[in-house]
Amino acid sequence: MSKKNKLMFAAAVIAVLLLIGSGVARCSLAREDVESTNSAIEAVEKEGSSASQQGAPAEGRTDATAGLEALVGTSWTGIEDPTYTLSIVKGAFVEAKDGQTNVTYWTLDTEEATDTTLTATVLASKSLTEAASPYLVTVATEGADTVLRTDALACSYKKVLLGERTLSFMGVTSKLEEAMGVEAAKIEAAVSARAAAVSPNASRAIWDAEAWIDYANGAATTTFTLDDGASTMISVTRSSDGTIEAL
Repeated sequence: MSKKNKLMFAAAVIAVLLLIGSGVARCSLAREDVESTNSAIEAVEKEGSSASQQGAPAEGRTDATAGLEALVGTSWTGIEDPTYTLSIVKGAFVEAKDGQTNVTYWTLDTEEATDTTLTATVLASKSLTEAASPYLVTVATEGADTVLRTDALACSYKKVLLGERTLSFMGVTSKLEEAMGVEAAKIEAAVSARAAAVSPNASRAIWDAEAWIDYANGAATTTFTLDDGASTMISVTRSSDGTIEAL
């Protein structure tokens, strides 16, 4: 960084401190030579989706570890039509066929689990702005397969095991390291691990080119968006001791 840039950076930090004291400053960082990805990613109103997932546990739940939300991050293939694939992300079923995706948003109403079968009622819709309707979802062991059936989706699905996938990154520049104060490789490793857990069908993570700097606590946070059809967001926080956490 040149002497001029260092002086400008110091002046900017002082200005922020004078304005907000020990609060949190939001730094919007411009992208550098980033390939446009808007046409490949469906916009999801994440705030509404996040809010719909909060609240009291669903009535009738018998085992949280065996519930529908435990299937987040799993992938499935169509039974009646094998050209269909299904990825379950938090709050949404993402179906894909011939390069086209179809998102069904859902919130859990009730569920009951046994050793071999999960029966749940979800409130589902194709858009967060339309009224949701109740649908029955069953997940059962049939022979060697785990099968999901519901009228909310195009067909029935059987669960598949995916091999190791490599997540590629887009939009990452030197400003990521400057803003977060940590090597980009460590950030990408944390994002990859989180993506594998919540959306294994994702192949790309796009840096959103924004960072929130907490000067009081010496921490920084930034976000990445996955190209999984539901635009799942992963938030990465670097604490004062250098620890990185992706959620």
